[in-house]
Amino acid sequence: MLFHLMCLALPALWRCLCASTATVSYPKTLPCDVSEASNGSVVTVDCTERGLKEIPRGIPRETTNLTLTINHIPKLNSSSFHGLVNLTEIDMRCNCVPIKIGPKDRVCTKSVTIEENTFTSMRSLRALYLDGNQLFSIPKGLPPNLILLSLEVNHIYYISKANFSDLGNVQMLYLGQNCYYRNPCNVSYDIENGTFSQLHNLTLLSLKSNNLSDIPRDLPTSLKELYLYNNNIQKVTSEDFKNLTNLEILDISGNCPRCYNAPFPCQPCPNNSPLQISRTAFKMLTKLKTLRLHSNSLYHVPPEWFVTTTELRVLDLSSNFLAREIGVSYFPKFLGSLEELDLSFNYEFQRYPETLRLSGSFSSLKSLKILRLKAFVFHQLKAESIAPLKDLANLEVVDFGENFIKMTNFSILMELKSFKVINLSDNKISLPSDGQDAVGFAGGEPLHWSPMSARYQSNEVREIHYFRYDEYARSCK
Repeated sequence: MLFHLMCLALPALWRCLCASTATVSYPKTLPCDVSEASNGSVVTVDCTERGLKEIPRGIPRETTNLTLTINHIPKLNSSSFHGLVNLTEIDMRCNCVPIKIGPKDRVCTKSVTIEENTFTSMRSLRALYLDGNQLFSIPKGLPPNLILLSLEVNHIYYISKANFSDLGNVQMLYLGQNCYYRNPCNVSYDIENGTFSQLHNLTLLSLKSNNLSDIPRDLPTSLKELYLYNNNIQKVTSEDFKNLTNLEILDISGNCPRCYNAPFPCQPCPNNSPLQISRTAFKMLTKLKTLRLHSNSLYHVPPEWFVTTTELRVLDLSSNFLAREIGVSYFPKFLGSLEELDLSFNYEFQRYPETLRLSGSFSSLKSLKILRLKAFVFHQLKAESIAPLKDLANLEVVDFGENFIKMTNFSILMELKSFKVINLSDNKISLPSDGQDAVGFAGGEPLHWSPMSARYQSNEVREIHYFRYDEYARSCK
């Protein structure tokens, strides 16, 4: 306040020492970018990657959003944010990134220290990001009005009820990547029973890449998004999700992973067993819209999984062992609302079958818009291969990339009456010996039809990193 009055009284010093936005003043020595919303309701101070070793002085007291990402601030205490009573968001990610993940020219070996009650008095704080700081525990004395808490890529291996006892308003918890191959812990990640049960406003919980061996018990009914991918879970029972009647997104990919040719350390389940999922595991998930079962070493997809999931729109079954299953399966009969289905990279080892075979039940996918069938690996795309798809009036995108197809006729593809894009990239298609109309293609560039193709090239046919260990990982920037 004194500095602000001095600037008002001395115009010359204002020009020399002070900078300002419409209503906010701050010293020119502040090594951060300051911006203000037109109505003054949001004042953002961005100190990203400024080589800071402490919280800089001169941050405007009107600041609502403070970013301190990618610096070297070693310690926080109750005086670190003194006077910044309007803060609604603090982003202090990546001030001490774990050694295997962080930059080699700035190796950090001592974790950030956060004293108890550092944030207690910050009653306006709604979002707190502390990812990538090598924290060993959840800070104590967090403010009760917090809505979002992110503690990913730290060294937190144990979570108890007490950690969240005062956070009854929290809606989003990001606790992933505290124990995986790039941030190893060499212990089992442990969650006390009932840790999340009292968080009645929680809608999103991320526990990805944590070496979890079991699904946490007593998850709150309020959950809408649950991310459990890339853990060591071997079994999903009928009890695990029974309370989650509001769940809309569930991702349990990468548990019992398919490890063949994986470009990362990959540990399959004993005897290469699939993830054991109860036939009634999803029975209570009547609002589920997205289900991801990527790389679970599945050989079979029981129809019972989908009897009650009538709202399901997106299903990812890629990178399993379903090459034979899709020729005989009945599960599509229960997916009348499904709009996107990914079955890519389900090829069998050391087999090069004559053609792709789809069960007649695929004709039940009346709402399907996008079908991905990359890397099944077969010799010829025949009329019978796509026969169950011919009458799907909403099917716009079909992806046959990376299948090592050598032959197909253009005419059979035209039987897909509603398509806008057919992707045949990375195949080896050549003319059939009888000289009939065919698609001639050899590797490299993708081949699409229809004037709509440009529109879809950057969206529905975008490349997916199937073998990336954590496709959805957030970076420091």
